[in-house]
Amino acid sequence: MALRYDVHTHVGLDFGFFLRGWWPYACTTQELLAHMDAHHIDRAVCFPFTLPSAFDAQAFAARGRIELLSGRVPFDRENGLLIQEVRRIDADRRLMPLAMFDPQREVEGQLRILRALVEDIAGLKVQSTTIESPIRALRTDGRELMAMAEQLDLPVLMHTAVLPGDRWAQVADCLEVAGAFPKVRFNLAHSLRFHAGFLCQASAMDNVWVDCAAHLAHCELARADGPVIAAKGDRLDADYSRPARVLEAVHAILGDRYMWGSDNPFMSWCDDRIRVIHSYDDEAAVLAELPEPVRASMCTTGPEGWLTGRKDRQ
Repeated sequence: MALRYDVHTHVGLDFGFFLRGWWPYACTTQELLAHMDAHHIDRAVCFPFTLPSAFDAQAFAARGRIELLSGRVPFDRENGLLIQEVRRIDADRRLMPLAMFDPQREVEGQLRILRALVEDIAGLKVQSTTIESPIRALRTDGRELMAMAEQLDLPVLMHTAVLPGDRWAQVADCLEVAGAFPKVRFNLAHSLRFHAGFLCQASAMDNVWVDCAAHLAHCELARADGPVIAAKGDRLDADYSRPARVLEAVHAILGDRYMWGSDNPFMSWCDDRIRVIHSYDDEAAVLAELPEPVRASMCTTGPEGWLTGRKDRQ
């Protein structure tokens, strides 16, 4: 029987988010497994939250500052703690941990820690916006991180952005990084913010997959012309009041390189400016609306291609 995957979930704690009054700020392995059980998801790719304890949570909460603590390395504790939690709770080994990394800071220290974890991880994950670390650095200061991914055949998941003020995770920069490392399999998250041109560019790249993480929130923001979504002139032509039809429209461009990811628990997000609240149930309901061939492509064929390198493609 074919396995069904959720390729984008978080497990852990973000003390900085909690202190700043942002939500969500935590999710446990047990919670994630319960959601999967409720919706017949066999496997999930998971990774820590995005502001690790190596950064000063008080400075982030009080002043919005990203300050690496003395003597610390980004994600020096979170990756190992995630592996430990999965070992303790996930008896059936349904969760596939990815190790988070910073593209620019303390690269040698990160490499040393990551190499010690390679037997327990399924790949690498970067969310460069929260930690204000430019994804472009993977072509310079952080190049050895991608060299390790290539050497060890580790898939890489990247957060993406189109918000003009986001200098750290622009889709264009993510695509450039993917082009610079053609032997690494990349998943560029969040449907590339529905940017039609970037979706077409991704479809032409053999080493690029795309996930739909936080799909309902993105459809809601598209209907409101929110700035985190591609502007109207660049946005994929689709009916954003019908989220399942939007998935089909993106899938028509990407085929088996488009994957389902819930972004649990970040299908919801509340901060100083944005309030969008959805649930795993809501995201799964949209998935259930898809025609079976599209659902199988997004939940099985696509994820297995990204994670294992299988070349099947529609």
